[in-house]
Amino acid sequence: MWTLATQQLNNILFSHDKGKRRLKNLFVLLLLVLPVLLIGAFSYLQASRDLTANTYARRQALAYLTAGITKEKLDRLKDIGVSLATRVRFRQLVAENKWSEAMEILRAVPKDFPFIERLFLATPDGTLTADIPEVANVRGQNFSHRDWYRGVSRNWESYISEVYKRAAAPQYNVIAVAVPIKSESQKIAGILVLHLSLSTLLEWTKQIDVGDGGFVYIVDQKGQIATHPNFSPEGEIVDFSSVPVVRKALSGERGVEVTWNPVEKEERLSAYEPVPGYGWGVIVQQQASEAFAARDASLRRILIAYGLIFLFAVALAFFILHAMSDRERAAREIGKLNEDLKQRAVELETANKELEAFSYSVSHDLRAPLRAIDGFARILMDKHLPQLLPEAQRYLRLVRDNAKQMGDLIDDLLAFSRLTRQSLERRQVVPSEIARDALHDLGYEDNGRAHVSVKALPSCQADPALLKQVFVNLLSNALKFARRRDPAQIEVGNLNGNGEPVYYVRDNGVGFDMKYADKLFGVFQRLHRAEEYEGTGVGLAIVQRIVHRHGGRVWAEAEVNKGATFYFTLGGAER
Repeated sequence: MWTLATQQLNNILFSHDKGKRRLKNLFVLLLLVLPVLLIGAFSYLQASRDLTANTYARRQALAYLTAGITKEKLDRLKDIGVSLATRVRFRQLVAENKWSEAMEILRAVPKDFPFIERLFLATPDGTLTADIPEVANVRGQNFSHRDWYRGVSRNWESYISEVYKRAAAPQYNVIAVAVPIKSESQKIAGILVLHLSLSTLLEWTKQIDVGDGGFVYIVDQKGQIATHPNFSPEGEIVDFSSVPVVRKALSGERGVEVTWNPVEKEERLSAYEPVPGYGWGVIVQQQASEAFAARDASLRRILIAYGLIFLFAVALAFFILHAMSDRERAAREIGKLNEDLKQRAVELETANKELEAFSYSVSHDLRAPLRAIDGFARILMDKHLPQLLPEAQRYLRLVRDNAKQMGDLIDDLLAFSRLTRQSLERRQVVPSEIARDALHDLGYEDNGRAHVSVKALPSCQADPALLKQVFVNLLSNALKFARRRDPAQIEVGNLNGNGEPVYYVRDNGVGFDMKYADKLFGVFQRLHRAEEYEGTGVGLAIVQRIVHRHGGRVWAEAEVNKGATFYFTLGGAER
């Protein structure tokens, strides 16, 4: 049966029938391209899920921290109110209905606590009797309709109200802390009410860095805006209770989701968190397009990488098909002898086994497709080179050269992308020792044509593996671009930049024009032709990413044919 199957497959691949030749072409194309497409789709979906989860987690953490800080501030406000209301002399005066004298005791409170813009005393039935600062036209008014009164009188415990517009001029939005004042016999003698300016109390929320176009807002227990960058506390009270994420936060739920805000008329990524013990809610919000910008950029890089692999796979398929067509043509010219057909069947069986192994490898390894491309091209050159036309031989050599270059490019791209996820493990290191290790890894020997001098460098806090990669990339560039000098002079040293160590790698190589300096650290950016100086254009981008992750900066100074110097700092470096 195996022999029969082999013969049928052989007939398909080497038949002169046009329909069977088309089937053969489709078979080879699918065999090379389909695994790349499947792996690319799986990797893309997995990366999309992971990056989306990271985006959600960061917003949820911000909402959680903001809710915690808000609770601490509200707790402190209640503590301040209770501390003021329980002063012995103050309580005695209130119990004796000496409202003005009691209020004088608290005269300095607005100066001591700037966020308390007004305070007043009220009778147990909610009638205002004394206030600081004094507003004559509100004394004697009854405020039992206010939320602060209903809240404090419910169980006669301190209470923080919902947002409302104060009665005294100028009218703007406030919240109130209402604290019951009890006599020595524990009877309710009055109520101390603190008016709190929202703009002062919650100003800190504007400093939270959510990202471009992102912000944090807080709502009270009714869903009214307590603080929001787009709504002034001096304007009308804005009701956000119809916003789905606000309703969820007020009901005690927490989460992250992409929703449509019916008030602001935008699709946003929103993380919501309740403020424990107060019924308030915190919303961390950002336009969906901005929130997912970093994720989308990473996914685009993945698509580009797989797109390049896909193009190489398609190119290889066409090259193989072209080579096979040449082989068939040559076989027809020598008479299509039976012995030749049997030999082709054996070769086909071997090729099938190799293609199966290639397919398995592709499904388990991102870089395997390129290794397979190079391997098959080498097999054709080793076993069938005399049978190929000179043009086909040149194509195969181009395939191998480009596959190797693409492999190096993917390795560098993967190393570049891994830097974002790789944890930074800082510890005390000696950069001069790391630089010498990097030279050893590069296989450097002082043979008289190239001399590298490594000075004593100040120690610092850094990740040793990542710092070594910085020196490897900078030193390999220096050796490469100075190799035509006799001798090549390379120096590793440091300067003192305003108390911060500045490390540098200097060479006497070909240098570059400083007007192109802004392109140095971009991915795929090259200032010299690949035919003259090999490389992928990713090395300096990796250097910049590592330095930035340490909180430092990197720059270069050069002059054409007079060498170049690359400087970098590391955040937290110590002498």
